Amino acid sequence: MTEERPRVIVTTDMEVDDMNSVVHLALHLNELDVAAFVYTASQYHFQGDGSHTLAEANPHWRTKGKRAYEWPVVPHEPDPEAGALTSYRPFPEGWMERLWLGPYAEAWPHLCENGGRYPTPEELVERTYVGNVAFEGDVREETPGSNAIRDAILDDDPRTLWLLSWGGMNTIVRALMSVAERYAGTPEWDDVRDRVRRKVRVMGVADGIGQDNSWLDHGRALFPELTLWRVPFIYGGYVDAKFAQEDSIELFRAPWPEENLVRGNGPLMGAYKLYGDGRHYEGEPERFQFGEHATLDWGFEGMEPLVFAPGDFMAEGDSMTFMPLLPLGLRGADDPRFSTVLGPLFRDGEPSSVPSAAPFETPQGNPNPYLRAYQEEFAARAQWCTHGYDECNHAPVIEAVTPDLEARAGETVSLSARASDPDGDDLLPRWRYDALASTYRGEGLALLEAWEACSLDATLRVPHDARPGDRLVLTLSVRDVAERPMTRYAQVLITVA
Repeated sequence: MTEERPRVIVTTDMEVDDMNSVVHLALHLNELDVAAFVYTASQYHFQGDGSHTLAEANPHWRTKGKRAYEWPVVPHEPDPEAGALTSYRPFPEGWMERLWLGPYAEAWPHLCENGGRYPTPEELVERTYVGNVAFEGDVREETPGSNAIRDAILDDDPRTLWLLSWGGMNTIVRALMSVAERYAGTPEWDDVRDRVRRKVRVMGVADGIGQDNSWLDHGRALFPELTLWRVPFIYGGYVDAKFAQEDSIELFRAPWPEENLVRGNGPLMGAYKLYGDGRHYEGEPERFQFGEHATLDWGFEGMEPLVFAPGDFMAEGDSMTFMPLLPLGLRGADDPRFSTVLGPLFRDGEPSSVPSAAPFETPQGNPNPYLRAYQEEFAARAQWCTHGYDECNHAPVIEAVTPDLEARAGETVSLSARASDPDGDDLLPRWRYDALASTYRGEGLALLEAWEACSLDATLRVPHDARPGDRLVLTLSVRDVAERPMTRYAQVLITVA
């Protein structure tokens, strides 16, 4: 199984929502091979080095500085006075190591009983590194974290290496600079650049910028063909309890998160933060103490403060980077022509085929068909932290799925699969047309979007006006009938001949 697991490296500035993303990711460490967890800096958090200022380390910063929490309305531009900062909202050092050796260690035997091989707490400590944390965008020196990334880029592991940017890009960029410093100007340089292009994928960067300017300033010129992937749908925003889509919003509102994620699930899920849960965040100004006042006030012009109910889902702003990689049966992580749990991947700088809802507007309908099931799985896995196998739910298994096929316009195709459940639960199968990943846009589109078959065996007629080369992606979902349900998927491609 190890060879098949997606290989990832997490870089995080330890924003409060990052901490929640770490906790959530911990529940999936049997499905993702996390080669390293690396502390990094960003425009929101940096530790300082005890002797320099931000301007001395990096003259091209983006931080809003003290204006972010002292000014009623925060300007869009960076704070010109932030260059004098010697640190900024420093995060609790050693937070992940304490999580691995404490709450995770207590959950670990239960997680293994329910989900198979999880890394030991000691293995996770060995994989946790300090990167370039001193200043936003700081790439002055190699660090243990940047060297861990560099070594993973250059090793012989043939799997794609997913670099997940949860903070600034500077530690990733420092690793890329180290690769260039070693090989640029040598006969191996062209081959090394090609290896990086083929092997490395970055998630968490939008519009060519992470949470600092280091990619623009240093990385892009060295590796201009590096692939930066994005997703069309949002998960884990600070406003989800107000504006999540209609079919799922109650799973983000109190009391559901506290009752299903936190309560009775031990110290690992006890580390998961909710609005108004009474926690004080070390190093944060009062404006960002969401555990104490449950009010979101970023100082954005034209945006009134949002008051949340105690126990509302707060944030996991970086889980969007690992969610698409989870092996749930969706094929989009390996082939962007298919969906992931957050829609089809698309390259940064290119348009997405999926119109995504504005973050502060209620979306119409249910644009992401996978969101509710994903949140339900979160609740099921949270229970794994303290309960034995017989007390928990486990995902269905889908096998013998119809392989991809070609068909002519007007032809009827047959679909089939087998499914079983490890707990003996009844199963609810459903085939649906995946308009997000398909390219057919003819007169029969409305009928296709309305089509569904609630059985493992189904038939579908290809529209009469489908043209050669059109792609019709059909997704099978199988949900078990359980108190904390779980869903798995399979996807079949019909190419019009």
